[in-house]
Amino acid sequence: MTKELDWDVAVVGLGSMGSFAFWQLARMGVNVVGFDRYRPGHDKGAGHGETRIFRTAYGEGVEYVPLLKEARLLWRELEGETGVELYTENGGTMFGPKGDIFMKNVEASVNEFSLPHKKYTGSEAKKVYPQINFKENHVAIYEEFAGFLRPELSIETAVKRGEELGGNIFTESPVEKIEADENGVTIICEDRQFRVKKVIVSSGGWTSQILPELKLPLSLERQVLVWYDAKNPEQFTPEKFPIFSRMKDGIGFYGFPTVDGKTVKVALHHGGQIVNHPDEVDREIHESDLEPVTEKVKEYFPDLIPVPVKAKTCFYTNTPDEHFILGPAPGLPNVTLLGPMAGHGFKFAPIMGKIAAELATDKTPTLEIGMFDPSRFNQ
Repeated sequence: MTKELDWDVAVVGLGSMGSFAFWQLARMGVNVVGFDRYRPGHDKGAGHGETRIFRTAYGEGVEYVPLLKEARLLWRELEGETGVELYTENGGTMFGPKGDIFMKNVEASVNEFSLPHKKYTGSEAKKVYPQINFKENHVAIYEEFAGFLRPELSIETAVKRGEELGGNIFTESPVEKIEADENGVTIICEDRQFRVKKVIVSSGGWTSQILPELKLPLSLERQVLVWYDAKNPEQFTPEKFPIFSRMKDGIGFYGFPTVDGKTVKVALHHGGQIVNHPDEVDREIHESDLEPVTEKVKEYFPDLIPVPVKAKTCFYTNTPDEHFILGPAPGLPNVTLLGPMAGHGFKFAPIMGKIAAELATDKTPTLEIGMFDPSRFNQ
């Protein structure tokens, strides 16, 4: 005898992506349940660190821009539903050598999609933003549809809104196993079993532990976020200082205006230690973590005091091609994979959650997601 369904759809992992899938499903009137091994908004995964960048002119590929345009609207929708400020749109400046692929993609993004922007030479940019020591050979593109998100608050808000709309959650409840068949999915969570029609697995760095049979080629990369005091913090407010991103050959650094009126956050993008499991991520901060970031601060930010005042770790869950994973899990009926997101996904969370919710309810996705197909690694 087939066990009666406990819920229609389960979301395993209520982090950066799963929290938004949970909100979207509840919004659609679906009987939904969410599971998280900690509490939404925790600092053990990828969705924390006070601020996260949003930008629409996308150096990682022009094909992402339609998703970002939709994500931007959905961030505002969640704010509108809850009255919580999650996204500050104070603009963003991407800069780097003129011929670098990142800057070529940024320029192609603003041109192809008519994004409001301004383009500067390095010396022109220095006059507009004296806080940054642009180089002569740099090109800088400022885009209006950029700013920063509050990750912990965003996740907590999406989950809370999903609950208000009728969703159920189990926190501090690690899912140990998922057994999928043609009729539904059994979720084994500690000493309990639940039966659902469909499941969205949005467990980031834990995906390979929950679904080892997929043999996904994922790698976990430890990252460190560092905060520095500003000599003149009034010059680094969101009104005067945009988010910034400097990339070259896929490695770079990025940062934010001050949100506490004193400190400015700067971090490197990639170049971190590779580990096999989230539990292996070294949460201690070492001098060797801080030195390369401080060198960038000395080189590019004369008005920041090059002495770290705070630092925190997080991690990326990378894919070989640096594109997201989103779509039906190969060989596992009724299972949708929502991530991992290869270290650049948070800004996309509302649209990724919406598309996963559509897939889990047998609807045609809002936008093109073919490049994220999980089965691409099996070819």
